[in-house]
Amino acid sequence: MYRITIDFHKRLQRGEIPILFCVIHTALGYRAYAKKELSVVSDMEASILGGSWLLDGSVILGSSLGFLEKSARLLSVGSFDRTIQPKKQGLLLAYTQKQQQNVSVSLVNVDRYFSRLIVKEPFLTRDLYLYLGFEALPFNQNLEVFKGVIEELAITSDKITLEAVEA
Repeated sequence: MYRITIDFHKRLQRGEIPILFCVIHTALGYRAYAKKELSVVSDMEASILGGSWLLDGSVILGSSLGFLEKSARLLSVGSFDRTIQPKKQGLLLAYTQKQQQNVSVSLVNVDRYFSRLIVKEPFLTRDLYLYLGFEALPFNQNLEVFKGVIEELAITSDKITLEAVEA
């Protein structure tokens, strides 16, 4: 079951359309990719720990991730299913077993950016997240729709395709 914050809900009620973006957690940090340039999502000004300072001098940690990169390189995201009914007959088995999902994410590689990047920061066995959110909201108010591990990648002259399996 998905839970959204009240700010997220208010934006949906006003008719705003959320942005789907992909976050890859490499050995050096987090990289975010969307179909358009992400300007405000989880601004890196807070600190490398992803927190912020309050007026009384206290620190709040975990409000953002501190992205290494935010760019418009997302081409497409494959579909994945969420089951409502259990695959087994027993009701209790439905709570202990879930259908494992996989998703395919394609990113732009026309300038050979990822061809050079994956040599320094391998993507295989790294975490891949898909979030639905609004640019102006803090990162912790985005809706996580998928979390998985990258198991395959295929790179061509114009795109890189990542295959992730749900963790």
